[in-house]
Formats: sequence, structure tokens, C-alpha cells
Amino acid sequence: MLLAADEPGVVAPFDGVTMELCEANPDVMIMTADLQPYVDIFRVPKEKPKQFLDVGMAEQNLLSVGAGISKAGFIPIATTFACYASRRAFDQMVICMGTGPKTCVVVGFTPGITSPARIHHQSTEDLAMTRAIPHATVIDPADATEFIQVIRAAVKQPGLVYTRGLRGTVSRLLDPEKYLFEIGKTYRLKEGGGPGIIATGAGTEWAIETSRLLARAGVDHALLHVPTLKPVRHEEIWKFCEGRSQVFSIENHNIVGGLGGLVAEIVANHRGGPKLTRLGVPDRWAPGGSLAYIRKSLGLDAESLARQIKEAA
Repeated sequence: MLLAADEPGVVAPFDGVTMELCEANPDVMIMTADLQPYVDIFRVPKEKPKQFLDVGMAEQNLLSVGAGISKAGFIPIATTFACYASRRAFDQMVICMGTGPKTCVVVGFTPGITSPARIHHQSTEDLAMTRAIPHATVIDPADATEFIQVIRAAVKQPGLVYTRGLRGTVSRLLDPEKYLFEIGKTYRLKEGGGPGIIATGAGTEWAIETSRLLARAGVDHALLHVPTLKPVRHEEIWKFCEGRSQVFSIENHNIVGGLGGLVAEIVANHRGGPKLTRLGVPDRWAPGGSLAYIRKSLGLDAESLARQIKEAA
């Protein structure tokens, strides 16, 4: 069983794993654009100052400089909010980082609707944008266990790696003793017949909450976690979908171009696939407020999600 027992969250997992990587490899460079405490960078500036670089409040410069130092043999881990990494510095991410073989890691924090601010801080299109970059690696980790393993894997992956970041006290959903992240791999968190649920990132936590409600209601279903949106093992997703009449994707992202788009592309390449319902941020601007409020407003709370899946079962 890959799911962990109910455990307290992990505080600032990014701070710990970046310190670990800097200690193991002097070429790893942790970078930020004047957001050090807001992206959980605490230890490296104090204990490994030569491996920390703050370029100031200039996200385009952040990615340009990161690409530059990668050509000098360093491994940049550039951090900012996901909305800035994607919308504000997308050209630099594509041209400076995305066109060469050097490892360049970009970590976008407060992704999707996890920011309490409205449109200007919500990044509900970043996965679609980065998934369209040729040869890029795109990851949406679900919890602290996976996020730590993703960062470890990212510094070994050639080319541009874009991953969403998790800050503060981060939930632990996956058992660190049993779960092993691998780029491209998918993970079945629940076996069953009936509707299939495919989720990624924060959407996986929402899907687990929903799965528990469905189980209590006696609704047979299955749950697949897809942390890597590119490259991904298409055959694993199709095998999960094959033979089902209904499949639901759940994601902390616009329903256009993210996980739902990926599943639709895979199903479209086969005959006799299931009906796909994409559950995520509708194709409209989300409100501001607490995450619970935004989820409820968009029908992404566990009760609303379970109701939609139950009606289709």
C-alpha cells in the first residue's frame, strides 16, 4: 500500500532537500528572485552561501541567469511563484532553458488555486504551458514525500525540468518507506472496477478525500496518481482507462491543457475508450479566498467531487 497512515505534515520539505543536495554536490545552485522566505529557503543561504543566488525581484532575469550558469557547469534550481515562472518568464524558460541539454530546474510555488490571492497570483495554466515545450519534463507532486523525491530526481534530469512546489507544512499522503518516485511512472493508489479517477498534484489529495467518501457510500472505483505530465507512460494511463465506461480527471489546474488534456489525448488515440469528465478549475477565472472556499466555489471540494462521480457510477 503506497498511501501512508495518517501522519502530521512535513514542515518546509524544500528547505531540507535543497540543503541535502548542496552538501552532496557543490555544483547545485539554489536561486530565487527576492522570495527566499516565501519559497522555504532558509538553511542554504546561511550554511552554503556560495551555493545561493538571489537575483532580486526579476523573474525573467532569474531564469536567464539560471540558464547561463548551467552552461558553466552548475545545476540551477530556480524558485519563484508558479504564476511568475510561467506567465512572466515563459520566454526565458523556453528559449534560455528549454532549447539545450543542460539541466535547468524551475520550481513554481503556490500553484493553481493554492494562493489565496486572485488571478494575478493563481497559476491555473502553467502545466499546459510547460507541457507544450519540446523535451521538457513537467511534474506536479502531491505531497511532501513525493516533492522531496522529485527535487532529487530533477537535478539528474537533462534539459528543462518544471515542477510545482509545495511550501509550509506539507501533507504526507504517500508512505516514504514504500513510495519511490520515478519520472514518467504512474501509481495506482486504489484498485477497483467502476469509475476510474486520475489525479495529479493537489488534485490527488482531493481525489483521496473523494475516494474515502465513495468507499463509505459503497461505490466501487479506482484511483491512479499521475505525478509526471511529461514525459509520461501513455500505456499505463490507457491500461487504467481501458474497459471502464467512465473516467474522471481531477487537478489543481484549468481543465484545458493539463492532466485532463493529457488523458483526453491518450484516450483519443484508442478505440472504445471511456467517457472522460475533466474536473478542475473551469475555463473561467477562479475567486480569491481560502483554499476551502475556492474549492467549494468551483465544485472541487470532496463532497461535490464524490457526488458527480457517484451519479455516474
